[in-house]
Amino acid sequence: MKNIFLKLVLSALIISICNTSCSSDDNEKPELKTRYFRFMSCSESNHGNWQDTTFIAATNRLEVIEQCLNELSLPIDERRKFPLGNIANGSNGYNRNASHFFNWHFIEDSWEMVDEGIEIYDGCPYTHAELGNYVEIFGAYGGWGNQIIEEIEIPE
Repeated sequence: MKNIFLKLVLSALIISICNTSCSSDDNEKPELKTRYFRFMSCSESNHGNWQDTTFIAATNRLEVIEQCLNELSLPIDERRKFPLGNIANGSNGYNRNASHFFNWHFIEDSWEMVDEGIEIYDGCPYTHAELGNYVEIFGAYGGWGNQIIEEIEIPE
């Protein structure tokens, strides 16, 4: 009887140790690094604003990073996907073209690369867009002609 009791206590202790040491490892997800991508947008010859020719979007979503890298693996004339997602006010410190900072940015976990979008989200990134109503009413941007051109390090 004493031997059975000792085995039960020892078994309970081993199970308890395994549950505590294993459960926390399974629930932890590695933090993904934010990655930045530059997109070519409207040609300067279309409207005369060099500022609107490229912009930057950031994400740490693995599926979006994979979409971007897949597009970048294609020759530039075969890249068809463009970013579409929710936007917010401010450049968030990175959405810029050279010295020009945009007054908007894609919300990092809300955009993806798509093949098509509705026309209301189409257009140039506009250097001085009136975003108050745009963010509140439409809330998203997805210029059909925007094309990924490179991955960049954190903009300085």
